[in-house]
Amino acid sequence: MKISNELKTGVVVVAAIIAGMVFWLKTTDFTSKAYRLKTSFNYAEGVKTDSIVKLSGIDVGRVEKITFQYAPETKVELIMAIDNKAKVREDSVAFISTSGMIGDAYVGITPGSPDKPFLKDGAALTSEDPVEMRKLMKKADAISENLDKTLVEVKNLASNVNNVVADNKTRIDNIASNLESTAVNFKEFSEDIKRHPWKLLSKK
Repeated sequence: MKISNELKTGVVVVAAIIAGMVFWLKTTDFTSKAYRLKTSFNYAEGVKTDSIVKLSGIDVGRVEKITFQYAPETKVELIMAIDNKAKVREDSVAFISTSGMIGDAYVGITPGSPDKPFLKDGAALTSEDPVEMRKLMKKADAISENLDKTLVEVKNLASNVNNVVADNKTRIDNIASNLESTAVNFKEFSEDIKRHPWKLLSKK
């Protein structure tokens, strides 16, 4: 059976209409029936306009607007449109995480305390900055360097211990061996994290 060009065109148009309706149904509640909350971060890598907002792990809104604050310090301010059915507590905390291991960034919100009132439209939400991978890697390198220095010092001490304190020399040798093993393991861990930083990103 030969399908006419008119029928093919009709199928494409209908598919486009259905896709548009699905998209509208997914986003309409978060825009026309929503209240706004704002929060700010020192560091907000991966977050963009229309990023998902989750309350206790459930999608409840979208990031509507992103702006910069410059006083008293530079911060990234997010305006979030939250579904009216989702209530955010006064002591809830906003954080940035990712969906899965290498998924898109989203803004998560903790449930807060049951005795705290709900935030109203336009209120500010406390935030918790994500870990900056650059700073984490610098700390890892510093720890690795200090381990190397400590290992050298312990080995030098062990080589200077005479036979009178042979028992201590054995203990020091054991410490040096443990330190060397720890240094190697830490270096391997550090290099692995540099190659696969998503391993430090857990789902919240």
